[in-house]
Amino acid sequence: MNQTIFNILLQPIEAVMTSISTSIDQESSSQKLFFTDFVRKLFFAYLEQVGSLRSLPVELQSNRKCRELGLFYTPFSTLKDGFSRFQSKSFKLLFDTALGSLKLKQVECLDEIGLFRVIDGSLFPTLIQMRWSEYRKAKNAFKLHLSFELNRLIPTEFVLGSGKSSERTFLESVLEKGVTYIADRGYASFEIIAKLLKAEAYFVFRVKDNLLYEVQERLAIRTEELPLCFREVRDELIIFKNDKHRNKVRLIQFKVAGSYFRIITNRFDLRTLKIIVLYAYRWQIELFFKYLKRTFKGLHLFNHSQNGVEIQFYLLMTLALLLLKMKQDCQKLKPQKQKAQEKSEKKDESPSKWIRNISKIFYGSWKISKSWLQIIKNSLSKVIDNELLTMLNSC
Repeated sequence: MNQTIFNILLQPIEAVMTSISTSIDQESSSQKLFFTDFVRKLFFAYLEQVGSLRSLPVELQSNRKCRELGLFYTPFSTLKDGFSRFQSKSFKLLFDTALGSLKLKQVECLDEIGLFRVIDGSLFPTLIQMRWSEYRKAKNAFKLHLSFELNRLIPTEFVLGSGKSSERTFLESVLEKGVTYIADRGYASFEIIAKLLKAEAYFVFRVKDNLLYEVQERLAIRTEELPLCFREVRDELIIFKNDKHRNKVRLIQFKVAGSYFRIITNRFDLRTLKIIVLYAYRWQIELFFKYLKRTFKGLHLFNHSQNGVEIQFYLLMTLALLLLKMKQDCQKLKPQKQKAQEKSEKKDESPSKWIRNISKIFYGSWKISKSWLQIIKNSLSKVIDNELLTMLNSC
């Protein structure tokens, strides 16, 4: 039987949805709204880019695609009740299932040197009445703490906390042996470094400019491979004077576009430029935050309770995985080994152009364009055929 785009997209989680739905519906004592139906309607709302929960019943009643997909009318009050009737842990199971079962392509040039996760947090403004998202006196916001894997360009773990919640606490909670964590200045501390080393994990952190240190050894730099936009590049083994643990780390310093960068790492096996490139890849998590906020309209919440917001973000993260899987399954490109974008010859290019060039390894199989999503949106109730496949592969 031919399946629609919508059903193909949700197929990887259909089995677990079916297996848990009966017990969830019994626990919630729901008579009008059932778990599977609720999930499918919310996925449709995100794909259709419905602006609010109040607009969803109108779509269910009047949108031809809803009738074709078997998504029938549900009143606003019943949909709203779903965010309190169902618990976010059930939606976490959908995310965990997608994360653990989907076979996604990996960036080969990163796989060759390790597993890399970027850690960061982003604020989502909320209503002042949302007490759980306390941030400032006249402004509330919750913070999305995210672990984002560079090897597959996907979210792997996340936590929603108040705007005041600790970023370092989240990092400590996700530490795994052998993983290299990449983060900005807010995460670096002597205690965090000690915990990373104890966990046998690696790090690439930017640090503040005013830290005092002792140079233990100056390391060789392949200056011939550095872009011309980099100035005053140094690579040294150091010990920070105020670090009671006296841990030896590698400090790489350089100046670019008038800004000075100091990056510390315990990856002693990689060249200077490779460490700089890895830190530059930190920007991919910022692009993912933008993807959530703008493309998925994550700034427009359907429900404002903590449980309700967690439900929405488990579904958004699951949808991000499912869309990436569909994109990669639809591609008809010949498999090619991804090459690092570093060049042995110097290039006189701007920092922004350099960033774009090194990020090309993520294009093609890992980036989802707005036009690709538009085709998916317009084709949700269609059966996939060669014409549709050609359109998707052209984006």
